[in-house]
Amino acid sequence: MSRIAYLSDSLIPSQRANSVHVMHMCNAFQELGHHVTLFGLGKKNQDLDQVRSWYGVNGFSLDLTTTRIPKLTLYWHARRMLSKIKKQKPDFVFGRSLYGCALVASKGYDVIYETHDPVRVMSEKQKRAFFKLLESGNLKGLVVLSDALKTILIDEVPKLSPERILVAHDGATIRDYDLSELASYKWPLTSEDRLQVGYLGTISPGRGIEMVVSLAKENPHLDFHIVGGYKEDLTHLNIALESISENLFFHGFVSPREAAMARKKCDILLAPYQDNVTIRSGKNTAEYMSPLKIFEYMEAEKPIICSDLKVLREVLENDKNCILVSASRKEEWQEALDRLVNDSKLRANLAHRAKGDLVTKYSWKHRAQTILKFNELRNI
Repeated sequence: MSRIAYLSDSLIPSQRANSVHVMHMCNAFQELGHHVTLFGLGKKNQDLDQVRSWYGVNGFSLDLTTTRIPKLTLYWHARRMLSKIKKQKPDFVFGRSLYGCALVASKGYDVIYETHDPVRVMSEKQKRAFFKLLESGNLKGLVVLSDALKTILIDEVPKLSPERILVAHDGATIRDYDLSELASYKWPLTSEDRLQVGYLGTISPGRGIEMVVSLAKENPHLDFHIVGGYKEDLTHLNIALESISENLFFHGFVSPREAAMARKKCDILLAPYQDNVTIRSGKNTAEYMSPLKIFEYMEAEKPIICSDLKVLREVLENDKNCILVSASRKEEWQEALDRLVNDSKLRANLAHRAKGDLVTKYSWKHRAQTILKFNELRNI
């Protein structure tokens, strides 16, 4: 059993996908038999067992730098993580904290750093830390989310050899669902015999919320659900609240554990990403992203309609594990929705294949195994 230190700058708990990512990766490492400590940011005196339960994970250690410290900087957080590592003496240091990984590597510890960004979107300070890390003899390799991002990084940094980069797409936890708990989960609907169509994620630019709203209006015989945003959030996308149809329900933000049940409540799941997908930092990630949502949809074993973006074809295959349609062509979305509504066998086949692909290729545990193997190869 190895001692693994996972360095992150994630605020735990939080609504951000990066916190879900790091929590479930640490859970996967733990399930593989390793002793894991996740470093992150958090409030003082939190009930850590309650935090783990909120994410639906358990078992690993949490070491959170309090966000109440005056003038807290990520560099100060990195120094704190370094001091802890000196005491713990882990066998494997891995993480998404750029400053943390750069500092630890500079002090002689071998690290593998996971980046979700090309150099072009980094700040000048981040670029300095990134190139310092790349030049360190203690950086054993990089992990990225997509083949597209690997290609971008190699183009940006010609001296970065492909062998030093592992592509590990995002993942999802394979869950055992409590049927009684699922049945009792609060779920609004207009009629028991209607199919339920869901979108889970934020209401923000580039997510295709406009398509969801439009489809709901055009399909009064179906119920639509947006889980992860409030009706009032639509005003930021210039969508008039009075135009919202009665068959569109807003659930607001829910915990990752509740989101898993919400996905299972749906009959069809939508991922209408646009060509410009903006995250909170303002970055457009459409060219190189590996959305957590897609893998969580696959795990739910529900048929998926998704925008046909090149990077998503690294995981999704039209009419095999989903239906891919043009991001902005409403008629294609309607046609795909009609196909699924009218063909229960197609729904079942797409859902089964998607779940199978998730289990064999994209579970968090599979991802953790791939990263550990990469680490072993880089140490030879």
